[in-house]
Amino acid sequence: MPLHTYIQEYFTKYPEARIKGVQNQPIIKRPKMYKVEKVAAKDGETNIPIRIYTPILEEHELEHYYPIFIYLHAGGYSNNGFESHDVSSRLISSLCGSKVITVDYELGNKKISDTIQDCYTSVNWIIQHAPNYGGRSDDISLGGASIGAYFASVITLKSLITGDFNLTKQVLHYPIIDLSEEIQDSPYLSRKMYNAKYGVDLATHHTHLIHDEQKEHLNISPLNMKQTDIAKMPKTLIFTAEYDPLCDEGELFADTLKEAGAEVKLVRFDGNIHGFMQSFPGSPDYMRGHELTAEFLANE
Repeated sequence: MPLHTYIQEYFTKYPEARIKGVQNQPIIKRPKMYKVEKVAAKDGETNIPIRIYTPILEEHELEHYYPIFIYLHAGGYSNNGFESHDVSSRLISSLCGSKVITVDYELGNKKISDTIQDCYTSVNWIIQHAPNYGGRSDDISLGGASIGAYFASVITLKSLITGDFNLTKQVLHYPIIDLSEEIQDSPYLSRKMYNAKYGVDLATHHTHLIHDEQKEHLNISPLNMKQTDIAKMPKTLIFTAEYDPLCDEGELFADTLKEAGAEVKLVRFDGNIHGFMQSFPGSPDYMRGHELTAEFLANE
């Protein structure tokens, strides 16, 4: 379907955003929470900031232990990264009644493998300490947006191999699955058609992510994992956007999960672009994305 009118109007008004990305307006009103705690996941001398969002529930429910959804932000693919996902975290928590925990991982100055390890350590720490923050360590789901979804998928697969922890569900919003820099020579048609046209320029973002010494880690992709491991993936929800250059690889990963025997639900948001759950607040797909995510997390 055609690009949504409000998005087309935005790019007409701000043509530079086609490459640089959508600049969100300052957040004035945020959904109210019972509380938002700022703590740190600790690993030796390393402290990784996290936020714990607790929803407002009926008074008699406040003492029970909550399911947890760990949400990894989009890094440089969404402006302001950690902060830009504050409203999404509040909405998801309020709609599904779970605690949402976000991780403020460092991306730009680290190797991809080091960032993966930081996120993995944070997830493991959250699971071990969940009861201390009113969470259930036996009901923890993991997800992310964009590059955060990439980290989530790799962490989930790694946990299946190591056996360090078990995850209930996985949520991937417009995921990066392949860290290669190819655009015109890419096997993904969506990269060729939509790169640098609707708010994502892979040449800029992937060059920023992958320096020469990091290219050895390009094989760290869920698509390169063994089918026997992929088959063990938890129930997964994947969102893609029609005009996102990453659309095809996200849908390929959904097909890969399905072929391996894992349970997966794929939702394509036609007429939309990368990062739509952090942009254009109040638009139909903005709300629909949060509602579908909450419904997936809340249902057995």
